[in-house]
Amino acid sequence: MAETAREYLIHRFRGDAEALRSRCEVLQRGTTVPGPDLPTSRQMATACETVVRMLEAVAPHDDAAAELSALVALIPVLDQHARGHAASPPVRAVFAGAATRIREVEAAEQRAARLVADAGDADHADGDADDDRVEWAEEGDEA
Repeated sequence: MAETAREYLIHRFRGDAEALRSRCEVLQRGTTVPGPDLPTSRQMATACETVVRMLEAVAPHDDAAAELSALVALIPVLDQHARGHAASPPVRAVFAGAATRIREVEAAEQRAARLVADAGDADHADGDADDDRVEWAEEGDEA
């Protein structure tokens, strides 16, 4: 079964939160590494975890379009969080990045739907309802 847009986004931001928490552990041990300092890394991890909770609050649907609509409805909330963290550009970037990822997912789903429609639904002849879902690549993704 293909990974849904919701699952992709949750996995992505959960992974970012885990990586930031690991970074915090390294910084707490006194190891110097390039990038954000310990307090900023903690704030960014917390922001990623907030995004994950928002995404998890979207109920999974068998209907990919309904699930995508619910994800898109999060964009104004994420934009508001980004504006609320204007004093901390790295934290603001987490929320703005989440809104951007949802927009990208929405655009990819729309492209996939157009391709299916253009193909005259020939791919659905086998009765596989998942044929119209986009496979979400993780390689090279950054929040």
